[in-house]
This record gives sequence, structure tokens and C-alpha cells, in this order.
Amino acid sequence: MAEPLVKVILDTSIYIPFINAGISHPILELEYGTPLLYMSAVVMEELYAGASDNNTIKLLDRLYRTFEDLGRLIAPDASDWQKTGKVIAKFGQKYGFEEKFLTKITNDVLIALSARQIGAIVVTHNTRDFLRIKEFVDFKVYGEI
Repeated sequence: MAEPLVKVILDTSIYIPFINAGISHPILELEYGTPLLYMSAVVMEELYAGASDNNTIKLLDRLYRTFEDLGRLIAPDASDWQKTGKVIAKFGQKYGFEEKFLTKITNDVLIALSARQIGAIVVTHNTRDFLRIKEFVDFKVYGEI
């Protein structure tokens, strides 16, 4: 019997060590199924924003085109932005309105909502923030399954 395909969105924190040093994440060897990778447009933006040279940008262009050609590029829609604003308000009420944290967590909320759109698992090295997001958004994050 073939292993089931499990939809996965890798967070930026997984791509950066891979791009910089070729270090992969064990998600590629899931115990409960074969990962089917999707790309969050938010992650793509973060990767481009951190690109330090033209070779990295060319690599990211190829990565973007690959996911786009496969139909596996996921972007937040208008309701995701609305939900993100509401979640950020709840975060601020619960944890305080430190601007740097709320700005950083905004992208993570958008990634979580994008994953939820397609029933994907978010895989991240930033588990703490994503588990906080789970207080307000129902989605799957690697490690809690």
C-alpha cells in the first residue's frame, strides 16, 4: 500500500539553512506519509527580502517558477488578511502591542492561514510563535501531530 501524500508548507526558517548551507529538514522523511510540498507566497516574499546576491535571486526565481508551474503556490486571499488583522488584535490584547513582534508574527499568521486553506502542515524551526498562533487559528504545525 502506498503512503498517503501529506500537504506541507515549509516556513522560511526551514528554507534559509537549506539555501545557505544545504541543510535539509527531517520532514522529507515523514513517518506518516510522503510530503507534497507547497509554497506560501508569504514565505517566497521573505526569502526574496533576505536575498543577499543575484545568484540567490536567480535560485529563488527558479523555485518560484517551479511551484507556480506545479500549481502549488498558495497566496493569502482577502479574507485571510481580514482574519490576520483580527488575530493580531487578539495577540496584542493577550501579549502586548510590541510593534516588532506584531509585525513579525503577521507573516506567520498569513502562512498559517494559507496552510489551512489547503489542509497543509506548517513545518518550522519557529515552533514557539506558531504554537502561539494556534491559540487563535486552527491549523497543523509539525511536531504536534
